[in-house]
Amino acid sequence: MNAMDTGTPPRRLATARPLENVLVSAALAAQRVSWIDAPARALGLKPFTRRELTRQALAQARRAGSGRPTRMATAFGAFLMPFSGADADALLRRAQEAGALGAVTALDAEGRRTILTPHAAPPPTVNPVAVRSAATEAAAALLAARQPDGAFGRAEWRAVTRRLARRLVLGAGAADDTLVSEILDATARSADQAEHGARSAALRRRIEPYVHEGARAGAGAGPEAAYLEHALEVVTRALAETAPRAFALLATEGVERSVAEAVRRHPPLPATIHAVVAPFRWDDLTVGADTEILCATAWLRDLDEDRDSEGPDIEGRDSGGPDTAGWGSGGLDTADPLDDLSADLCAARVPCPAADLGVLAVTELVRALADRAGADAPTAAREAPDVSAGPVMGADPAHYAALATAGARNLQEHARRLADCARQPGWNHDAFGERCRMTLLAHAERCATAAADARRAADWLAN
Repeated sequence: MNAMDTGTPPRRLATARPLENVLVSAALAAQRVSWIDAPARALGLKPFTRRELTRQALAQARRAGSGRPTRMATAFGAFLMPFSGADADALLRRAQEAGALGAVTALDAEGRRTILTPHAAPPPTVNPVAVRSAATEAAAALLAARQPDGAFGRAEWRAVTRRLARRLVLGAGAADDTLVSEILDATARSADQAEHGARSAALRRRIEPYVHEGARAGAGAGPEAAYLEHALEVVTRALAETAPRAFALLATEGVERSVAEAVRRHPPLPATIHAVVAPFRWDDLTVGADTEILCATAWLRDLDEDRDSEGPDIEGRDSGGPDTAGWGSGGLDTADPLDDLSADLCAARVPCPAADLGVLAVTELVRALADRAGADAPTAAREAPDVSAGPVMGADPAHYAALATAGARNLQEHARRLADCARQPGWNHDAFGERCRMTLLAHAERCATAAADARRAADWLAN
């Protein structure tokens, strides 16, 4: 039996109408224009933010296609687009089983494609103690390199977290081998598969000496170079993009939940394109060769939330049934908020040890930053990191959330110090001293109120 042999006659894939194609194209193009969110949020017009406009466009396309994967002709290319996380998982798993998947590329907000390393997953033995130790050292280095205003510089964050990724994946001997990360960057910037193959071969030659060391935190003895290449890419991306967002959320969440929220709200791989190189059947649909499947993880999560709130979908399938229980579709109500995050860090819709190592590395780094910042410097050093290096206007909402969180912490600390000052016995001697004490306490109360407002604003921005 081959990939096309099933017991039911095939059904043709739905094709979107011009209206839906235009709407989805507009949604893709809108991701390039980050500044449009600022006036919409300032005016309280949340439905006009990019995220909400995109949700509306995709909901319309989903309704038009009866909720089934649909062929879309967009300004960024022609894609087969699933409209639920469960369908995306099942579709890609079936393609993988049929041997029909080719290269996977990431699609960024500018419409640029980045070729990803193939998923490779020998069973590594992760040493949490070693990961925690390495993350603690990295946190100390980051805090020591902080700028005078308490922010993390982008260059310093990049250098320290890449060093941590090399140490965790390749071992202590590779910690200072910056050429490994430079070749990894060049590989990601490859213009086509031929160039990517050549640069990937160069990367594997560079990491080959570390393959047989066997003394690494994130892999067992002698893992293949393919796994090390994939793990290095995944862990580097997680530390660069997820860790600062998670640290910014610490004001309102615990460490594990902050990491889970950061990954799910801002997936490091928000959209991936999976090339189909051979025809295969999924359910009762035939998917032909030369098809590209667009799996927009961030958008699918929003669509799933909308469907859950609406109840059964158009075709009558229960949104809470087994159809939606695919890999990576778990919500934040699970016992462990860090469960099922692989789909957000690795494009393969299967459990990924490299992604698990990335989640662990981010968690331990955020925990170490919070612990050391709180112990070493209770004021400025406890501000949320700013590593986005974006403009003041038009930056990512997470950038403003981080700024609001930092302001809330400063205000709360100021309120505490004023209250401590007011408790001193020196104000007890006369009426003037008592009036000073009441003034200090009133000011402390205003600072505490402002801190609470800033925390609410940070939570709103983060959401």
